[in-house]
Amino acid sequence: MRWFDAFMGVGYEFYNVRAKVILIFNNRKTLLNAWNKVIKWWPDDWIKMRFLETNHSYEFILYGDSNFLENTWVFLKALSVSQHYMTFKADYEGAAYLHLALYRPKRDSYELELFDYRKKVSDVLFLKEPLEEPQDRIVLRSRSIIHGPNQSPL
Repeated sequence: MRWFDAFMGVGYEFYNVRAKVILIFNNRKTLLNAWNKVIKWWPDDWIKMRFLETNHSYEFILYGDSNFLENTWVFLKALSVSQHYMTFKADYEGAAYLHLALYRPKRDSYELELFDYRKKVSDVLFLKEPLEEPQDRIVLRSRSIIHGPNQSPL
């Protein structure tokens, strides 16, 4: 497994038929590498997106398999629960589009440059701590990475 956390966070957009989950990067080269070397090789139906909630935060876990890649890449980030996340969770209807965006600071604001890259993700789970059901090894390993080696997976 290869762990990837070189993105700033996750954004959500709700204006289309399917909601968008947007990986936000602050470096164009990192964004292009994430797409060209990993995500574009994932077949849509092999991509898994997990949201593991703990108190006022959640862990974003995104991974997929591919016959073209030697390793399983896992995009992993601990994030604060926001109103946008709660809206996405409440409105999720069986699939979402994964997009990539570049964060561009402006004087007192910022803009996101949304790239045309897109994957449809239909294997999405919203999980809560403590985990009630057995999970796959990637979710369990992600928990131990975020929470440190002293916490053993359930």
